[in-house]
Amino acid sequence: MAAPTPDEAGPPEAGWRKWFEVPLVLCGAAIIFVLMGLSVTDALLRSFFNAPIFGANDYAQILLSFAVAISFPLCVLSGRLIAIDTLARRLPVPIQKTLDWTTTILGIVMLAYVAWRSFSNALEASEFGETTLLLQLPFAPSYYAVAAGCALSALGLILERLTK
Repeated sequence: MAAPTPDEAGPPEAGWRKWFEVPLVLCGAAIIFVLMGLSVTDALLRSFFNAPIFGANDYAQILLSFAVAISFPLCVLSGRLIAIDTLARRLPVPIQKTLDWTTTILGIVMLAYVAWRSFSNALEASEFGETTLLLQLPFAPSYYAVAAGCALSALGLILERLTK
C-alpha cells in the first residue's frame, strides 16, 4: 500500500496543539470522572442507605461549570464549531476565504466578549460573596473558569487561522 499523499494525509499538526490540547483533555477527563463518581455514589447511598452525600448538587454544579469551560477550547481545537457552509462552498475561493476570515474574527470577538463578561461577573461574585445554596461554595472560580475557557478558545481560533 502506498503512502498517503499530502492531500490525503491532511494538514500537518501544529506543535502548539499538543501543548494546548493534552492538559485540557486530562483535566476534563478527571473532572468528568469525579462528577460521574459523585453522581453514582450519591445515587447508591441515597437508594440503599437513605443517606445521600450532603451538598452533592453543589459539588456537581461547580464541577460541571469547569467541565463546560474546558470543553470550549477543545471544541475549537477539534474543529467542532457549528458551521453551515453549504452555500459558501459554491462561491469562488476568494469569497470563501473572506467569509472564513470574517466568521473567525466574529467568533474571536464573541468569545473575547464572553470571557470579559465572565471575568467581570467573577469579580462581582467575589465582591458580593455569591455562593451555592447548601455548602456555600463560591461561584467566582466557576466564572473565572468560563472566562479562561472562552479566552483560550479565542486564542485557539487565532492560532488555527494563522497556522492554516
